[in-house]
Parts: sequence; C-alpha cells; structure tokens
Amino acid sequence: MKPFQAGYIVIDMPASRRIKPLLVALLAVLALAGCGGAGGANAPSGETRPFSQLAKQARGTEVNLAMYGGDGAINAYVDDYVIPKLEEKHGIGLTRTPLGDTADAVNKLLNEKQAGKDEGTIDLVWINGENFATGAEAGLWFGPWAEGLPNAKYIDWESPSINRDFGYPVEGREAPWGKAQFVMIYDSAKVDDPPKTMDELQRWTEENPGRFAYPAPPDFTGNAFVEQALYDVTGQVKPYQEPFDEAVFEGQAPKLYDFLQDMEPNLWRGGETYPETSAKLDELYQNGETWLTMSYNPQLAQRQVDKGLFPKSTRSYVLEGGTLNNTHYLAIPSNAPNKAAAQVAANFLQSPEAQREKQDPEGWGDLTALSLDRLPEETRGGFAEPRGKATLPTRVLQENRVPEARTEWLLRLEEGWREEVLED
Repeated sequence: MKPFQAGYIVIDMPASRRIKPLLVALLAVLALAGCGGAGGANAPSGETRPFSQLAKQARGTEVNLAMYGGDGAINAYVDDYVIPKLEEKHGIGLTRTPLGDTADAVNKLLNEKQAGKDEGTIDLVWINGENFATGAEAGLWFGPWAEGLPNAKYIDWESPSINRDFGYPVEGREAPWGKAQFVMIYDSAKVDDPPKTMDELQRWTEENPGRFAYPAPPDFTGNAFVEQALYDVTGQVKPYQEPFDEAVFEGQAPKLYDFLQDMEPNLWRGGETYPETSAKLDELYQNGETWLTMSYNPQLAQRQVDKGLFPKSTRSYVLEGGTLNNTHYLAIPSNAPNKAAAQVAANFLQSPEAQREKQDPEGWGDLTALSLDRLPEETRGGFAEPRGKATLPTRVLQENRVPEARTEWLLRLEEGWREEVLED
C-alpha cells in the first residue's frame, strides 16, 4: 500500500463538503430504517408561523451553529462579522461550535435519535452532500422551512444545483449558503499552455514527470479531481446524476482506473505516495515541487498570491467541458432546541448584505448562493468581481459549470480509487 503524507489540515475547503464514508452513520440509518424511523415520509413538519413571529420569539435567545472549524478566513467571517451583526439586528447570540468533520455532527444527531432525545444541542449545521443525505434518510432534518424565508426570494430554487444536493432532493430542508467551483491552478512562468483535458494532462505529465499530483481521496479536492477525470475519460455527465447503476459503473469505471494507473508513474514521487490533503498539495506547489495545483475555491489562488505563498505568476483556469460546482447549505436538526432563532439566523446569512461580505475576496471569498438578477439593481453592484490576475471572471465560471455526481457514485469512486489505484 502506498503511504499518505500526513500532518496537514485542509485550509481551503470545509469538511461539510467532503465526500467521506460515514460508516457509523450508515449503520445507524439502516437500524433506523429497520425500525420504520427513516425516510422523508417521517420527517418532521416545517415551521408555518409568519417570519415576524419567529423573529420576535428568537430575540434575546442563543443559537448554536455547528460548522467545520479548520479555515481561519471562514472562522473570522463568522466571529468578526456574523456574530456581532446578528446580535445587533436581531438580538440573537450565536455560538460557533467548530467541528473537525461535519460527519461528527451527523453521528451525534443519529445517536440522539436512537436514544430518543427529543431536544439536542445543535440549532443549525453547515452541511451538504453525503452528510445531508445520510441525515435525510434517517429523518434528522426539520422541514420544509428554507423556501419560506424572506430572503429565499433571491434564490433560484428551480436550479438543479440548488434544489438537489449532490443529486439528493433538498425539499426545503436546507437553506443555500454559498457556492463553490473546481478550478485548476498553474505557474505561468513554468507552464506556457496548461493541460485542459485529461488526455492533455497525461501527455503533460509524461513531458514533465514529477511536476503534477492530486490529493488522495477521501480528501474533498482529491475526490473532485477523480470525478472530473471520470467525466472526461467517459465523455459523460448525465448518467452520474441518476441513482447509482451498478452495470453502468462497472462499464465506465475501468476507463478511469486505466487513465489514473497509466499516469501514476509520472506523478510527484513517481506516484508512490499522494498528498493527503489539498493543503499539502498547495504546499508542494508553493515550494515549486509541482507546477500545477487545484482548488474548489476559485479565489484561493489570488488569496495565496496576496499572502506571498504562491508565486505572482500563478493563474487559474477551467477544464474543457466545464468544472464541478456545488452548493453548500444550512440545515436545522429535527431536535434543535431553538428552531425559531435558527431560521432567523439562516435568513440573515442569506441576506444580500451578509452574502456580499462573504464573497469579499479579502475575506472568505465564497461565491454567493443568491441569483444576482433577482436582487434589486442597487444591491447587485456591491458584489465585487474577483480581483487579481490569478482569478477568473464570474462569467467564465458560470459558463463552465457542470453538476456534481450523486453521492452513491462518489462513494464507489472513492472505494474504487483506493482498491484499483492506491493499492494496485
């Protein structure tokens, strides 16, 4: 087995977006389903009171937001902007409870459900992907509520990237908080024409051995690269938006494994080891060991340039055929003790004011979940275009988006990569 490089944390992508097996959670889901406790049909009903009543009830109370805590810029946005503003505008005190992995919150909620605990300690959780789907199957989420928020009018609920979370129906149980999109990053002083397809990447690695690597799954960015490669080498996207099909997977996956195995000898350290995280890969790029890196944050490259970590010749680009994009959300557990304040807090986090602050390239730099054409004209201009030569215009990103595959496909890809590439 090839060893991982350990000792680094993810700095550019929250674990709420990671695709990572929830073994304990999945076992619990099966147990709950066997007892008749899982599934949307048994999910709690949503809050139907007018929002003004919720805001009145929430004033003077506390709300607990459970979220990945490994990114300083994200933490600063919540601590320095959200907490004082929420107190000022709505009289709500917010506590940010940091998580090493959002799966920890889901497992906690599953344990509480199994123990029959009607009131927990989490009011609001930052989540998406497998973590949301696992909780939805177990009936963990309160809802529907999200489409009834006042600021929900600025959300394009007809968009599949909004109403389906990694292919799983949202059904009003999550409030969109932001967006992400996969980009490739390169050093233009060393790379004249970066590879824009997987065929080009394979040839590039042959000509520049040791200068490319990708993070080992289950790192979120590593999973994204493998998923991008699947789309490219199979020439398909749509089948992976459908429920998992074993026959389709067995017919298509070998093309991906062949590509990754063929490229492996020309990777960093001859493919004998893989960076464990995107942070480690970024460090290799920063040190000039690799000439390409990648991120699910389109503004990461410029942020690292501004910090003096990446060379000034750094540039970002998108692959031919488009790059993965997804939405991340806020969900309310069914046993949340303060559902009223959770909804008021989520509505504030969706406000044009808070979304504009969140997209600021000098802060978090997260893409807004709002549709700018739904905003009043006087509000749209406040959303700054990405700045700096290392970023891409919003238009380029929007014109080159492809959806994430459903979670079941991603889990099988992760398992297959480990068996067919890492351990081969």
